[in-house]
Amino acid sequence: MATTMRYHVYLEDEPTLECYRLSHQPRPEYAPVFICPFVVLTDDDGQMYNAMRGIQGQSKNETMNMGVYRLDGQLDAQCPVLFPYAENPITERYHVTETPDAVSYVGQTWRFDFGVENYRWVDGSGRLDISARRLGQVCTFWVPQQEGYEYPQMLRSHLGKATGTLDGRPVEGLFMLDYIYSRPDAMWTEMGMLTKLHNVWLNWLVEYEDGGYEGGYAWRGRPGTDFAAAHHVVDGVSSARSDAEVTTQHTERGSVTKVDLALGKDSSLSLEQAGSTDWPLHTCGTVSSTSSDRVIAKSWNYTEFFPLNWSAVADYQAAHHKLYGRYPSFARLMKNGRVENQLLVFE
Repeated sequence: MATTMRYHVYLEDEPTLECYRLSHQPRPEYAPVFICPFVVLTDDDGQMYNAMRGIQGQSKNETMNMGVYRLDGQLDAQCPVLFPYAENPITERYHVTETPDAVSYVGQTWRFDFGVENYRWVDGSGRLDISARRLGQVCTFWVPQQEGYEYPQMLRSHLGKATGTLDGRPVEGLFMLDYIYSRPDAMWTEMGMLTKLHNVWLNWLVEYEDGGYEGGYAWRGRPGTDFAAAHHVVDGVSSARSDAEVTTQHTERGSVTKVDLALGKDSSLSLEQAGSTDWPLHTCGTVSSTSSDRVIAKSWNYTEFFPLNWSAVADYQAAHHKLYGRYPSFARLMKNGRVENQLLVFE
């Protein structure tokens, strides 16, 4: 059973290139166990896309390609993968290089260039090519090692505005970069973030007609944790918070359709979902309203929902890998599933 835990949320000073290296230690004996950039983009026609890739997702020496998707309006099934995995493999080895302006992670079909406030991501052998500028400060939450949490957990989150091209067409939208830390020997999948901490997590970016913006991230922890970390940035001014209140609405199958976020009593917003990228975990969409009296011009959101019995899925995936040397097809695994009372069940 989850227990109330101790955690801290705070803003970082201006990052340096040291913060992007695999050798970075924000605290003694901490190391990056997962590095994950992701985007939600729209083109000139309003078509929405999502991409995500994680360094050290399943192996210390590989990246995990979580796909580039074209949102199709369906919430109860996975939307189409835009780049075939035969051309853009699920796993790839990588190497790290460095210039005076960036630390770069480079694979066969992709590369990341992470700088102090500017980022570039090329994927699909150039089909996706975006640059991003950081908005506000880096915001970090830290869960120290404590009873029930044998692995410490730290996440440093960067919010940005992305612009670039996808298959030659101009796109723009939300950019996020998360550096997740724990003990150097840990894998991201075993440190407990998905099975002991996480329930709902969301990221958003709004551009207002007056030229300003608002965005950030917010979490709803598993029942009993009281975890409610958030980062809220308005027109360049960041605040770290621990008062996020997240409520969700769902389809009959259990997919997230709408998310309402309240940050204390002074700010709130609603997120509408426009498609699912890997059911039931991820949905993308727009921001339908905020408590500000400003008029929304453009908006994007990325929402992640983990059923409370996700540890059973993780155990099955690990057992399959041990038996067959590969992980099972996620789409086939979820094909006959549904979510009831936040629990994943199968027919």
